[in-house]
Amino acid sequence: MTLTVQFYTILAMIGSGIWIGASLDTYHRFQTRRTRWNWLRFINDMLFWVLQALIIFYILLQVNKGEVRVIIFLALLCGFACYKGVLQSFFKRFLELIINVVVHIFRFGQRTFTILIFNPIKVILNLIVGFSKMIGKSLLSVLLFLCGILFYPIRLIGRLLLWLIPEKMWTKLQRVAGIIRKSTNKVKSWIRIKRR
Repeated sequence: MTLTVQFYTILAMIGSGIWIGASLDTYHRFQTRRTRWNWLRFINDMLFWVLQALIIFYILLQVNKGEVRVIIFLALLCGFACYKGVLQSFFKRFLELIINVVVHIFRFGQRTFTILIFNPIKVILNLIVGFSKMIGKSLLSVLLFLCGILFYPIRLIGRLLLWLIPEKMWTKLQRVAGIIRKSTNKVKSWIRIKRR
């Protein structure tokens, strides 16, 4: 490995150490820490560190074709210490600023969507439902009125027939109706007893 490649490798590993510090702070900011140990946190931590190792190995592969030496670990440690000592407070403030900007943009978009799209659609749907109810009620009242008009002559004919039936026949019809009622009641009670 030439001196130029060694120099680039050291610079890349210092940058990778800074990257590890920044990504670790970002990961801790977005992760909900619990006091109790659980499997989900363990899996998230393992995936995070595997991803960091793959990124560093890819950078190392691009810079010096994947040669691993002690100086690489020292440069990583130096970059991480540089981040912790100099850049951490600035990065945390910058990260909070970015998070606040994204949250405000999201809330603004949500309010805009609610005011410009959701509320008008809701009003239009309420109007459509109200109009359809009103039209349905009016159609039903018109239909009932027409049915009343159509069935009025039938009711008149029925009343006339009742006036025309002689009194003796009327009493006989009432007796027959009473007998039919009694028999149907007996059949119903018999069916209930059989079901039990």
